[in-house]
Amino acid sequence: MQKIKRLLLFGALLSLSLTGCGDSSSLELPTSEPQGTESEVVSEDNSEESSEVLSAESESVSEDSSEELPSSSVEELTFPRLTFRATSPIDIPENAVIKVAGNFNSWSPLNSTVVLSQETGNIYSATVDFTETDVGTTIQYKYVLLYDDQTETNMWANVEGNATGGEIGNRNYKLLAGAQTKEDTIRSFKNNMDGNTVTRGTLQKVTLIMTQFEDCRERTIRIWLPDGYDPNNKTKKYPVLYMHDGQNLFDAYTSFSGEWEVDEAIGAMMDEGYGGTIVVGIDNGGAERLNEYSPAAFALKDENKDFIPNPSGEKYAAFVVETVKPYIDATYNVLTDRKNTGLGGSSMGGIISFYMALTYPEVFGYVLPFSSSHWLYVDGHIDNFINEKVPSGASNFPRLYFWVGGAETTITKYPGMIKNALLNKGYNYADIYTTSTPGAGHNEPAWADAFPAAYRWLVKFNQ
Repeated sequence: MQKIKRLLLFGALLSLSLTGCGDSSSLELPTSEPQGTESEVVSEDNSEESSEVLSAESESVSEDSSEELPSSSVEELTFPRLTFRATSPIDIPENAVIKVAGNFNSWSPLNSTVVLSQETGNIYSATVDFTETDVGTTIQYKYVLLYDDQTETNMWANVEGNATGGEIGNRNYKLLAGAQTKEDTIRSFKNNMDGNTVTRGTLQKVTLIMTQFEDCRERTIRIWLPDGYDPNNKTKKYPVLYMHDGQNLFDAYTSFSGEWEVDEAIGAMMDEGYGGTIVVGIDNGGAERLNEYSPAAFALKDENKDFIPNPSGEKYAAFVVETVKPYIDATYNVLTDRKNTGLGGSSMGGIISFYMALTYPEVFGYVLPFSSSHWLYVDGHIDNFINEKVPSGASNFPRLYFWVGGAETTITKYPGMIKNALLNKGYNYADIYTTSTPGAGHNEPAWADAFPAAYRWLVKFNQ
């Protein structure tokens, strides 16, 4: 009888033991080593350490357990259920959240529904269900700190960066079937660190109202002052270079896609004896960027009218000339004449720079349009515009430096077309320079590489 009681007691204890580990959701696999197959381990291009992927598909328990996990306890999922689990570098303010923006939700932090909730301390997470057709696809994404008052214009202002606040590439992850967790460490959020990445000179900011637009929109203006600038020394005055897409010029904290390294380039010139330049970066308008940089004078191809529905480049150009330049002239120690006033930009910023060069020749003495997106417009728009703006025997027009990357096959032909058209109107041959870098693409690193030579040529330094 005692033997039977002992057997019954052992059976009851065994039953309790099995019941206690039956729920797989309570199992946490060790994080010290990657779990699962090789395909389940993802190494991030933008991370300083490899991430670990924990898959609930694994049915193994700890090594000291001799029992099998009942198959009925594991949720069978044929679609990816991905948990983003991130460690934040800061305590998240009450008026902000961390969101995930990627190619699976239109790269829109503002509209993203992937909002991370605090687990414990500085660890935050959110779970997203994908579809069966997504199995095996690679998603790209970034973490973004989003404050309550942010809009489409500045929704990327606090995107994640590297340990020093600099630019990083997109995170990548291959989706698997079933539940899975992606462990990430966020190194920084831009604009939430002390200091900036300007290595030469100093950077100031001001907000100006764009009265040329009916909505009186506001715009951030970034003013880079070279080494040695003294506001009290009224005898030392500097030329001024105005540039579009101001977020991308000097500071990796504010750039979404890299910086032009303008401060480093002009600083290097000053080391060789150049007197310096004040650079004024005019931030783009976010969702309004394409409209603001596209002049109505350039007729769009029909297929491009949907994403540039309201070309307003004329108003934007007037803002630069009528509002920004007078403010800079009145506030800083600058040379105000056209010879000492330059303009530049890339892509659509190159389009508006080319437009302004020939529309305001009395204001700008030199202009650098990089990688100008002329392919958006109808054939003949260049000749029509030049014929309108440049009279025969043209004189007193800006020096022009056209650059295009060799890999930009849709636009490589345009600098030569523009040069020939201007020369036919009597433009000074010595005032036009066209060049291309083999293999270079349509991006900030390429423009950063091209900028030093361009600016030296435009201001005739060491030629």
